[in-house]
Amino acid sequence: MNEPLIQPLVERVHESLNFVDHEIVVVDNSDQSPVLASARVFRQNSRGLGRAVLEGVAAARGGIVAIMDGDFSHRPQDLATMVKRLGSHDFVLGSRYVSQGKNLDIPYRRAVSMFFNRIARLFLGLEFADPMSGFIVIRKALFVKARPNPIGFKLNLELIYKSRRLGFNGTESPITFVPRLAGKSKAGLREAIRTLSYILTLRLREW
Repeated sequence: MNEPLIQPLVERVHESLNFVDHEIVVVDNSDQSPVLASARVFRQNSRGLGRAVLEGVAAARGGIVAIMDGDFSHRPQDLATMVKRLGSHDFVLGSRYVSQGKNLDIPYRRAVSMFFNRIARLFLGLEFADPMSGFIVIRKALFVKARPNPIGFKLNLELIYKSRRLGFNGTESPITFVPRLAGKSKAGLREAIRTLSYILTLRLREW
């Protein structure tokens, strides 16, 4: 696992979600799975981060699931706000680009993020400001119905696109995105190419 701060993150998530019953599911693909307090850890049986999310959601016992980064880029306090805002919505998307949202990443990565968000909105007809954020709270029944087939780690984009086509409703909640505090980023040129291909595939494929 390339997330050395996963245990502190687990503890912070528990603190932030103390107003609701919840569990934390971690899907690990390292040679030696970590021993985490207060979390259910599963060995990944597939390949890729997107497929790890599929396994984690399948193992989740609740009716609502949250998908977030394991490096503190997505803040636990923002997750708590998103859970509270779910209400009658089918999903809540964490957004860096709505009012009060912030992206504290380096300028180059902010520019790349804004570029791909623009491409996604244009090609997929999405009204959301930040469909590429990777931070979402969604009802598990909708996740299952959408039947995501992820390429790379942009699974949330597919969930949003399919959810809108299926007639479900969602909203955005402001988040503050911060650069990872430790570990190695999975982003790069190869992942950027795969993301662009993924956007085009979503638009052209009949679901």
